[in-house]
Amino acid sequence: MRSPLMDELSRLDPARGLRAPGSPHDPELAAVLAADRRAPAAYRPVRRPAHPAAIAGTVAGGVAAVAVGVTLTTTLGAPTAYATWTAVPVAVDAADAVERAGACPTAAHDIAGDGAEAEITEVPLEPVLAEARGDYTYVVLAGDGAVGDCFVTSGGEAPDVYSSDAVGVEVAVPDARGLTVAGSGTASWSAGDAAEGAVTSVFGRVGDEVAAVTVARTDGELVEATVEDGWFALWAPGESAFATSAQVTYTDGTVADAPLG
Repeated sequence: MRSPLMDELSRLDPARGLRAPGSPHDPELAAVLAADRRAPAAYRPVRRPAHPAAIAGTVAGGVAAVAVGVTLTTTLGAPTAYATWTAVPVAVDAADAVERAGACPTAAHDIAGDGAEAEITEVPLEPVLAEARGDYTYVVLAGDGAVGDCFVTSGGEAPDVYSSDAVGVEVAVPDARGLTVAGSGTASWSAGDAAEGAVTSVFGRVGDEVAAVTVARTDGELVEATVEDGWFALWAPGESAFATSAQVTYTDGTVADAPLG
């Protein structure tokens, strides 16, 4: 039984003639849905393509982080980088060299292809030269068609190790007075709050009559290389490149310039 009072109240409802919201037969709702709801062109957001640098950072995030570390170190005036580094290396005996190189990788890796089709090539590496400059040891590694280098810090409680390698590299054996570069460039071996920044290095093969190699940096500083068992290596803090030629001293005492190319 309906209440007369409720009937009177229902007649006072101004929306009593409207169908329930959301009904497909509701003309008011249909009109709203049919209206153009796009914002005027002046207010629409514009979708821009990703910047190439952002794409590179996504693909190689580790490299991007290293680059930032180098920038902060060289720009903000952090404490002197590689404070114990010396332009003249300290001799490392065979036993010590083996121990220092123990933390370095034992193989170089190369990945060809993508996804399930990717193939990983692994080439064993062995240390062929180790040199010490202050608290830092630089190790050159070589294998069958592969080379690598390894940087070990020993100034803290536990050593930090940074390394790189390349597969498919054939290092030509030079003549008795020759010099062949196997790798060179600038890299950041450490990153983070305690980063010391970038290092610039060069290493390769030398002939049997080569006794010493000295290379100038672009800032004029002379850096002596370690020469051992037909290999040479040297590195220096920072991004200052080495000259394009080296001063080579031979076993007979004569001196000549050799290209570092």
